[in-house]
Amino acid sequence: MNSPKDKLQELKRKIDHYQVGNSSRINSSKKKGAGFGFRISTEIVASLVVGVGIGVVVDNYFNTQPFGLIIFFILGALAGFLNVYRVMRRIEKQ
Repeated sequence: MNSPKDKLQELKRKIDHYQVGNSSRINSSKKKGAGFGFRISTEIVASLVVGVGIGVVVDNYFNTQPFGLIIFFILGALAGFLNVYRVMRRIEKQ
């Protein structure tokens, strides 16, 4: 029962088991990285869209084209980078 062929089969089974476990860990870390990148890009884009939207509304209401758009675009960009900084700090603590 403990022939070399049986031992070889058992060794192959163990190797396959460890390779499957290791590849799933690598895939999960890639998924975490992709999710992290998607979250950061969403934070920046959403902040810019809100800033530009507010800038357009302010410009139309006060008839101050393009100053409201420029000011609120800059404020939106700053808010986006602040949100990214907060997300980075939260992830760093984990």
